Amino acid sequence: MMMYWFLILTLLPLVLTEQRITSNRIIHVLTRALDFLSANIEQVNLDAGIGTRMAADQLRFYTQCQSIRKLVDQSEYVTRQIEQSVRYRQADYYNQLSFLLQPGIFSTLIPFRIRRNQDEIDVGHDCSLSPFVEKHSDQCLHDLAVKNCRKNRACFQLMSDSNACRYSLTHQLFYSIVSNAFSCQNHRLSSKNQHRLIQRMFNESQTIASNNFHETDRDLFMEQIAFGGLLGWADFFQENHWFESIVSWQHPIEGCYGNDTIHIEKREEMQMSHDCLSHRTSVAIAALSQILRYMLSRDI
Repeated sequence: MMMYWFLILTLLPLVLTEQRITSNRIIHVLTRALDFLSANIEQVNLDAGIGTRMAADQLRFYTQCQSIRKLVDQSEYVTRQIEQSVRYRQADYYNQLSFLLQPGIFSTLIPFRIRRNQDEIDVGHDCSLSPFVEKHSDQCLHDLAVKNCRKNRACFQLMSDSNACRYSLTHQLFYSIVSNAFSCQNHRLSSKNQHRLIQRMFNESQTIASNNFHETDRDLFMEQIAFGGLLGWADFFQENHWFESIVSWQHPIEGCYGNDTIHIEKREEMQMSHDCLSHRTSVAIAALSQILRYMLSRDI
């Protein structure tokens, strides 16, 4: 099975480079990924629903197009399936973060613009030595929703690390996105600090791409694309081969996104059949929905 994934992920990009990435192709890839989650609903985790919720909320503005309307309806349906499935299978995690599956939480549309050169900001290159602890990040997100934006010193320190890298950085930006959704003024990053962090994230994306998208970086890369889109940074959508690469990582039969190694970096990742991964398929859906939104925004 591992060799099967290796051959797919090595040879398929050579075929796809001859195909132009269009909005219809992205819709097709998204539909297949959603079909996979729906057909394997008892194997997914709650994180899978965050990606489908982002897709539904972010694409709803474009539902005058029938194919987008169908995609949004499918995303909503699969999100409800996931919510019902994980309610008892992952009861503690569900009670902590189920608010992230509620309609509208990711409905703010920030217009796409090239932003990285608008200010001369020193983004730095050092990475914090503090390890990223996912359960601490989850607790901070939970506190935003259930404690009415009450400030927590530990969360403030965790979510304001100026030297955050990789998942620490993406989760810091996700915390800011959720803070905005709940109008938590005291938790919002200043525009300068947010710009600095997104620029750091974009630099990481460029490094991953320049290293030919090492397999263990693909989950993180797609998470970066998703959050870059949510924050309106067109900078993440200027390289067509980035789109082609994400499309090429989809399992050609199952429609999921998986792993050709046994290494799993995410705590909440779940191994599924055919070496598919729940979190990775979710961030692929979130990233692809932002790629599609970027394409559609240029057509309006």
